[in-house]
Amino acid sequence: MSLKEEFMKITTYEEWDKRRHEFKGLDAGDMEVRKHLNELYPTADISGYEKGIVKDYFYKIDEITGKRVKIF
Repeated sequence: MSLKEEFMKITTYEEWDKRRHEFKGLDAGDMEVRKHLNELYPTADISGYEKGIVKDYFYKIDEITGKRVKIF
């Protein structure tokens, strides 16, 4: 069985992480390999990076109300 076929059998990131040293010689330019590798990595539901804009808010506590107030 070829190295690529063995790699394509991996279904979870955990398995990939344990066996990544076995696939050092795998062709990184192969689009099928790249697509499968991207599918193995976990994704975040909300990353704070939407449409090329990083949304980062800073808050302070309002002394009168005691609530958080967005600064910018």
